[in-house]
Amino acid sequence: MAGVLIVSPDWRSRALLRAQLLEEGCVVGAYESLRDAATVLGSRSLEPGLLVADISEDGHQDEIDRLADTAGRLPVWVIAGHSTVNEAELRRRGFERVFFRPVDVGKLVEAIKQRLAP
Repeated sequence: MAGVLIVSPDWRSRALLRAQLLEEGCVVGAYESLRDAATVLGSRSLEPGLLVADISEDGHQDEIDRLADTAGRLPVWVIAGHSTVNEAELRRRGFERVFFRPVDVGKLVEAIKQRLAP
């Protein structure tokens, strides 16, 4: 199974999703920002098949722009706040899926496993 990159400025949500994915046997890298994850994206230490980014707290346009650039090379799913962003705009930017808080971690993990299944 390909790896999953998690990008979230909130350590609690990042740790919870990471722990659940590890429990399910996934290879996971978890980072505070896309900038922190850049070294993994440029190396062979993890072959990511999906990037899951939590932009619900950040909402900064420059992070969304970097994620959109990444979406051209790697499927990107985003978790957003209802008041933070517009779903149609995110889809136009190339994000494969958009989730809005609150997110059921169990259902998210199941969707990730289905997406990465051969």
